[in-house]
Amino acid sequence: MPLPWRVLAGTLATGGVSIGASFFYMTHDIQFVPLSSSDPIFLSIYHKKSNPNGNPTIRDLHVKRVPLSKIDPTLLEHPQKLLERYCGGVWAGGGFTPQRLALAWFDRDESTSQLWSRSELIQSEYTVGTDIVGNFEVIDRSKESILIRGGDRTSNQGLRPLDGLIEVTVHIEKEQDVAEFGFKSLFFQGVGTTDQLPMPGPAIWLHEQYAKALLRSGVQHVLK
Repeated sequence: MPLPWRVLAGTLATGGVSIGASFFYMTHDIQFVPLSSSDPIFLSIYHKKSNPNGNPTIRDLHVKRVPLSKIDPTLLEHPQKLLERYCGGVWAGGGFTPQRLALAWFDRDESTSQLWSRSELIQSEYTVGTDIVGNFEVIDRSKESILIRGGDRTSNQGLRPLDGLIEVTVHIEKEQDVAEFGFKSLFFQGVGTTDQLPMPGPAIWLHEQYAKALLRSGVQHVLK
């Protein structure tokens, strides 16, 4: 099933911007971690519900380890606040700004409660149900992670031509005196059955650069 033109165009456009952003944010220190099919995100009720036919996924996990000495100590005192600020930085930072502005121009719905401004995105607690720019919704969270559904407008709660799960995580390793920030994503075709990946090869590469730029943006907002 072909993707809606706006979805593919948005992926390519934001991915193209992320090429420059990747160099600007110096993402060389972000590590790619292979994501196996045994990862809990694949076994979650959210993946099973939105990808009932087990269609192929684009999957990636990127992590960045930061010394605790470089992190705002007021956030370290409250790990949930650290997680929320990191998540807020992902969406309020420079990595997401081009897509946020594009969505505000074409997709903004003033009649619904959505986060759009940088201040709203930074200050949000990202409780379940939080709507991020009308295209991402918090669907679950734990002590160390916030799980977000993307890929289409949040108003589309059914199966989607392009669907996705994004998980932002923070894990503090006191013994090593570091915090590990993670950005995990899956994208897949939820409607129907296919043996094809939901994006062509070049778009997959652009997506991975974009993911690193978003992670870097989030981390920047928790530093001293």
